[in-house]
Amino acid sequence: MPLHDSFKTTAGANVRLTKLASIPSIQDLDFAMAQAGKHPRAIIELPWKAASSPTTFVLRVSTADGSEEGPSWTLHAGESLDAAVLWSHDSMDTFLIQSLISAEGDPNRALQTYVDTSKQAPALEEPTPPPRPEVPVRSARPDLPAPVELDRGLLEALQWQMRRQETGLFSEGYAYHLLIQEFNRYQRYQTPFAFVLFELALKLNDGTLSLPPVRLLHESANRIQGVGRVLDCLCHYKDPKLCLVLPHTGCNEAMQLCARIEEALLSSPLAPGLDRSNICICFGVASIPDTCEHPGILIAAAQEALEQAKRTGSTVVLFPSS
Repeated sequence: MPLHDSFKTTAGANVRLTKLASIPSIQDLDFAMAQAGKHPRAIIELPWKAASSPTTFVLRVSTADGSEEGPSWTLHAGESLDAAVLWSHDSMDTFLIQSLISAEGDPNRALQTYVDTSKQAPALEEPTPPPRPEVPVRSARPDLPAPVELDRGLLEALQWQMRRQETGLFSEGYAYHLLIQEFNRYQRYQTPFAFVLFELALKLNDGTLSLPPVRLLHESANRIQGVGRVLDCLCHYKDPKLCLVLPHTGCNEAMQLCARIEEALLSSPLAPGLDRSNICICFGVASIPDTCEHPGILIAAAQEALEQAKRTGSTVVLFPSS
């Protein structure tokens, strides 16, 4: 259909794009951002309602005079003018915006799990099961080609290489990869991110600490995933340490996440008969740019905060601490 036919005016926005039947693609977001750039005083509305979600979401995009961070994106749960605001962010990075939308707006999408309990790497030559039927994608841009089929087997094989085979959790090397990726994003778009170093260990009879058995580690990782976001990634660091790489997160948000993780891990036994007093958990938190602007210093700062938490008996310590 002609591009101008996708525009509707409403009392709450100058331009309203066609309502989508799935979360917006990167192309949809690029198009909305381009329209906001062409109409600096307008608010561009991009609504959608996925078949798997009862909620209609509306993304409102606008540009501000003199803004160097990019257009302002605000996600609403509902179509009314007073609908709840889920988040608001200024950025030129539509990949980041799409990731934030996916985390909030589609609870039934296939989330990437922190734990893979399979013992063998997936074999690429094995036939893959037929894909699940998908809702046809409608786009705010007309005349788009059909989507390319993704090679799921290739993706699973790559993800397996990023994990420690004995636990199924992402490896320390993958944590470094994510850290540099987020640092590059910060350098380009000034998007903050946090690094949390923590010990989740069992106290042995001799007083030493050890990583929990794989079964308990899987249960812990599942609980951590339940209180975190799709964007957050749990990795090994140095036994018995684990780490979290938290995109688009400042120190305050990271501290709040640590409190939720502690509650999730200690609110009920990780295994029958396991006393919570035998579980040791403490966090060291640092972020860019709140703490520093160098990835190596970021890790060192989180390490120092963790050591202080262990010395003082605190659960969470933010670097620099008072």
